[in-house]
Amino acid sequence: MKKIGRISALNRRVVRQNSVVSLSIVVDKMRFSETFPPEIYKYEVGDLVRIKYNKVGFLNKIDTIILIAKNSEESGLFAKLKNLIFMLGCFYFCLVALGLIYDGVMGLMLKFDIFVALMILAAACFLF
Repeated sequence: MKKIGRISALNRRVVRQNSVVSLSIVVDKMRFSETFPPEIYKYEVGDLVRIKYNKVGFLNKIDTIILIAKNSEESGLFAKLKNLIFMLGCFYFCLVALGLIYDGVMGLMLKFDIFVALMILAAACFLF
């Protein structure tokens, strides 16, 4: 079975003098547990993870856990401004593409032009 979600609770315990880390996490109100070598332990509360697990009795044993996104990544002001500018640029290009499609369709109604048809096709491919 698979589960994708953010880690909402994290309990870590070192077993056998730093040879194994016992990890118990809660993702979307489901508790998972497993033991890992300490060198691969890199999870924090708020990280987005993909978990493949097996249900063993009342426990959910983790087969694989894959880190999709860290909670601490890209949380600064510069990253937020960069994302906002990128989003506004995408909206602008979508508006331009819609305008090209509208003008092209109206132009094709009056007379057929292969250049206009290719512009409509390119704008439609950009939107989808």
